[in-house]
Amino acid sequence: MPKNSFFIDSCIFLGTVIKDENTKACKSFISRIQNEVYIGYISPFVTGEMINSILYAENIRPKIKSEILHAIVDMLISTKLGNFVPSNNDMKVYSEIRDADDRISESDIIHATCAKILGIPLVTTDNMMRNSRGLKKHVDIISPIDIL
Repeated sequence: MPKNSFFIDSCIFLGTVIKDENTKACKSFISRIQNEVYIGYISPFVTGEMINSILYAENIRPKIKSEILHAIVDMLISTKLGNFVPSNNDMKVYSEIRDADDRISESDIIHATCAKILGIPLVTTDNMMRNSRGLKKHVDIISPIDIL
């Protein structure tokens, strides 16, 4: 994989439409993917996590959820992303990483697994993942701010 390739966590996409302290960095990072400065990869797990995060968020008004979902889908369509689906044999890596830090959610372990299999860094704003020493023994985990 080229050095400018990254596996992208759902929080990066969500951070572009749900305003927080990471919004500017998330927008800049996604812009660089769209302009082909970087190469981005996601998996069906990332897409599913984004949809679930929006559908079941209690802090987002129901009328706004539809707008956010449309914005996310439009962004996914307009952004040239590789779609990575691990094979059954790849899931051995999941078992290794799962034991690295039991505080990390299952979906985030799957994202880390995909990044490790691809041999590229995982980009996230999730502080628990970024600060996990156990997880970092297996995969390079970075913030979009670290890249920009």
